[in-house]
Amino acid sequence: MAQTVIVQLTDDIDGGEADETISFALNGNTYEIDLSAENAEKLRSAFAPFIEKGRKAGRGDSASRSRAGNTSAGTSSKTLFSGLDAEDKVRFRAWAEMPTARRVGDVKVQEWIDAGRP
Repeated sequence: MAQTVIVQLTDDIDGGEADETISFALNGNTYEIDLSAENAEKLRSAFAPFIEKGRKAGRGDSASRSRAGNTSAGTSSKTLFSGLDAEDKVRFRAWAEMPTARRVGDVKVQEWIDAGRP
């Protein structure tokens, strides 16, 4: 049986239709938010002066981990969901019936992987 699944993102700020999912990190925590093009531009504009003056932290940079209060080697804020490519994220959201979830736990993603990534 053929099936077409349509995933519609909802803007997490105003409840309208979202155009994209944006990932960002702050204080060692990684976040994702679904936004319309207009709200995505507002977010990027708000971050712009900080990004311009900031520096990219490297994975092997122990000084940056220490500054962030994270001194344990090998610790990463990357989640199973954030490691998926865009197509897999769409398929996972449809399978999990989570079209607008902003936070996706590793346990649920692992269930999807164990189920053969349907």
